[in-house]
Amino acid sequence: MSETFGFAAEILRRSAAGYAGNAASLLLERDDALRAQAGALDAWKSHLTQRLMELSAALDAGQTRLFTERVVWSRKTFAARDQSDDLIASSLESLRDTLSDSLPSPALTPVQEYLNAALDELEQPHPGQDSSELDPSKPNDRLVLEYLQHILDGNSLIAQQAVIESVAGGLSLVEAYIDVLLAAQKEIGRLWHANEVTVAEEHLVSMTTQKTMAVLAYSATRQPSNGATVVTACIAGNAHDIGPRALADLYQLAGWRSVFLGADVPVSDLPAMLDAYGASVISLTGTLSTQVGQAAETVRAIRERCERPVKILVGGAMFDEAPDVADTIGADAYAPDIRGALRISADFIA
Repeated sequence: MSETFGFAAEILRRSAAGYAGNAASLLLERDDALRAQAGALDAWKSHLTQRLMELSAALDAGQTRLFTERVVWSRKTFAARDQSDDLIASSLESLRDTLSDSLPSPALTPVQEYLNAALDELEQPHPGQDSSELDPSKPNDRLVLEYLQHILDGNSLIAQQAVIESVAGGLSLVEAYIDVLLAAQKEIGRLWHANEVTVAEEHLVSMTTQKTMAVLAYSATRQPSNGATVVTACIAGNAHDIGPRALADLYQLAGWRSVFLGADVPVSDLPAMLDAYGASVISLTGTLSTQVGQAAETVRAIRERCERPVKILVGGAMFDEAPDVADTIGADAYAPDIRGALRISADFIA
C-alpha cells in the first residue's frame, strides 16, 4: 500500500460522519422524491458513513475489490427489497462530488479511482439474486432443508434431533458441521439477503445451530492428541462467530488442544493469551472489509509481542472477497473454508 492510499484512508476514517452528512444532504437536494421521505437524511447519512468506512478499508489494503464487492452486495439487497439500485449510483456520485470539494489533492486521486470503479461496476448487467446451492436429491442437502423447515416452523428441538440422529446413523461429524449446520447458516443468510426471512428468523436458526453444535461436540469421540494447541478467534469488530466456533470444535475432535476465544477479541489481549496457552497456531476470522485494519493490527501485535513463533491462519468473508489481503497483512496462510483450515493447520505442525 502506498503512502498516498494510507493518507486517503486515514482522512476518510477520521471524517466519515461529516463527509457522509454532507453527501447525504447533496443526495436529497438532487432528489425531490427522496427528500420527501421521513428520516431519509439520517438513513442515508448512516448508509454513507458505512460506505466510507468500507472505502477506507479498501484503500488501506490496496484492494479495489473489497469496495466494489460491498457495492454489488448492496445492489442485490436493494433489488430484493424492491428499492431502485439507481439510488446506490446516485449516492456514490453524491459522495464523489462531496469528496472532490473537500479532500486535499493527494488523497483525492485514489478515492476517485475507487469510487469510479464502483460506479463502473454498477453499469454492468444486474447480477441477480444468489440462487440456492442446495439440491434436495442429495441426502445432506435434504437434511439441511428439513432442518431449516423444522426451525422456521417453531420446532427447533425436532431440527436438532434430525441432525443428531443422522450422526448416530453414520453421518460424520465433519459432514454434520460443514455440510449440514454451516450449510444451513449459509442458506438462511441467502434467504435474508433475498428478503425471504426476517432478522428474527435468522437469529432463531443461528441459536439452534449453536445448541446443536454443543450437543454434537460433547458426545463426539476425539482423535488422539497431536500435542499442539490452536487458538481460534474473531478479529476485533467481528461478531459473527458460528463458523469459527465450528472450526474450534473440529480442531478439538481432530486431536488439537483447541481454545476458542469467540467474537470481537481485543487486539491487546491476544498475544498474552497465545503465550499463556503455548499456541502453535492461531486461526483468525474476519467478516467485513472494514475489519482489514484490525486484522493487520492483530497480526502485527502477534508478531511483535508473542514470546514464541505462532503460525497465523486467516479466513472468513473479508478474505474470500480478496484473498491477497492475507499476504498484505502478513498472515502465514489463507484458508477458503473449514476443511482447508484443518488441512493447512495440520501442515503447520507436521
